[in-house]
Amino acid sequence: MFFKQYKHGGDVVGAARAFNLSLRDILDFSANINPLGPSPAALAAIKENLEIIRHYPDPFCRDLRRALSSYLAVPPECLLPGNGVSELIYLITRVVGCRRALVTAPTFTEYAEAVTAAGGEVREVPLREEEGFALSPVRLKKEMPGADMVFICNPNNPTGRVEKKSVVRSIIEAARETGQMLVVDEAFIDFVEKREQHTILPLVEKYQHLVILYSLTKFFGIPGLRLGVLIAAPAIVARLEAARDPWSVNWLAQVAGEAALSDGEYVKATRDLIAREREYLFRSIAQVPNLRPFPTDANYLLVKITDQHMSSPVFAAETAKRGVLVRDCSTFSGLGENYIRVAVKTRKENVKLLNVLSEIMKGA
Repeated sequence: MFFKQYKHGGDVVGAARAFNLSLRDILDFSANINPLGPSPAALAAIKENLEIIRHYPDPFCRDLRRALSSYLAVPPECLLPGNGVSELIYLITRVVGCRRALVTAPTFTEYAEAVTAAGGEVREVPLREEEGFALSPVRLKKEMPGADMVFICNPNNPTGRVEKKSVVRSIIEAARETGQMLVVDEAFIDFVEKREQHTILPLVEKYQHLVILYSLTKFFGIPGLRLGVLIAAPAIVARLEAARDPWSVNWLAQVAGEAALSDGEYVKATRDLIAREREYLFRSIAQVPNLRPFPTDANYLLVKITDQHMSSPVFAAETAKRGVLVRDCSTFSGLGENYIRVAVKTRKENVKLLNVLSEIMKGA
């Protein structure tokens, strides 16, 4: 049976059914989640608060907002927690209104899909492989006139490249001059070394047209709970909050998020592991024939398949048969069928991935 991968990866249930595997037998490199699993503090908070589900969740996420305010150094009135970053992307395009948006290509696909769902149109600004998929402020600014919203992913998904704060700030200034709302997705910023040199969170109170997206799902290992945050000027937050669906953040997500943000030991262990294994995985994949990894600042690597006889959908199906899921990147505009993306995991798991990659390329 051919395994058709879910558009975002992470479909362990589909793979298990397609290849008659147990969920425990599957290593999922197709979703970029903390390899340490959920924060122990978050798990403890969930267990201690199970009975709270007899009540409706706090509609304003008061305790979670206070914890986020302390962790991100942003006033509570600038924060809007949501049911994952995806909910917030669709919320802002629907409520603010978006007739025409600019997105880079390749990048996270939900920006374009949310704009289209809201009745708008999308124009792509290509990121060029020969330039290391670097964001080009010049090309982006050239396309800004006539657009009302611009999306930037930093670090970008699926390329893993992060841009310095000065680069993004130049785009913020340009958007202010030409009248666009700028949405900067920092879902993977916590995995970046020296994140303070890249995050634009300190700028959110200065620019009224700036929206930042932050995710607890990836770094704190709770994708099944869904938890993201929108950071913007209080007026934007209030407008979005008034128009959103009620109780979108459940109780367990709220208590888990609050606890995870206080787990400093887990945060340090995660950053140490990712820094070490990211380098190991990059060097090791580079030694596999016909695979070319791109440098990354995130917890995942974009890899090009240089064998013309092997496509990414077939490659992803071959790894899935062996109990290893990788992300087929053919669904990312601007990449085609010769790229995959793999998450950074523990050494034991990374070795398993490397063995599978080598086995497939030797048989190609």
